Amino acid sequence: MSDAATQLRYAIDPVAWACESLGFQADPWQARVLASGSRRLALCCSRQAGKSSVTAALALHQAIFAPGSLVLIFSKAQRQSSELVHKIMHLIRSMPDGGPELSKEAATEIRLKNRSRIVSLPGDSPDSIRGFSAPDLVVEDEAAFCSDELYSAVLPMLATVAHGRLVLLSTPNGKRGHFHAAWTNASPFWQREQVTAHEISRISAGYLEEMREELGPNKFAQEFECQFVEADSQFFTDDQIKAAFDVNVRPLELNFYGG
Repeated sequence: MSDAATQLRYAIDPVAWACESLGFQADPWQARVLASGSRRLALCCSRQAGKSSVTAALALHQAIFAPGSLVLIFSKAQRQSSELVHKIMHLIRSMPDGGPELSKEAATEIRLKNRSRIVSLPGDSPDSIRGFSAPDLVVEDEAAFCSDELYSAVLPMLATVAHGRLVLLSTPNGKRGHFHAAWTNASPFWQREQVTAHEISRISAGYLEEMREELGPNKFAQEFECQFVEADSQFFTDDQIKAAFDVNVRPLELNFYGG
């Protein structure tokens, strides 16, 4: 490993660490995510924007520079959450100094010699996560597609962690669910970062036009322009459905007996 002064600089400057140790050239929004001190981050990003890559770097920085950390990664399915662990393992292998010493390397878990753990879990059953407590960082990948029950099970886990962080990253999936609520509510506790495909230089304009034609306007707006839209086959809008459950609307008084 590098000398103590360099390690101290990397600990307090994750952007410099990612650049110099991982070869990760962060886009401006990715640099804001890495440098963020916020306990709540919502990343509403286009496909191929780099949201998984920056979150993998964030998780690895936490594990290396905060010994004894517990990092939990959730997604709708185990395969997807394990893919983020695979990205983290790839970052470790790419480090020129050999990276941190590991005590365990598996598809669902990485353990560092400094007692930090990075664990991936499926989001299909909230009961599967209740054995964990006091995580330092929780990542919910493709959060708009994870159940609200999972999110409700995750939140109490952060209650006793003074600096525990929660990161939701996703493309939109309609005007519903906890990811949409976190993105649209007025809470000052959330740092929100939005990145459309038009802002990503790695994605060509020609490819986007091809995708617009292939997917149709609604699906394209959701996948590449970060818009929360209703499904093409949905007859009523989400706002109309929500309004139908307004408790202030007086029910009709029906008289089945005449008079």
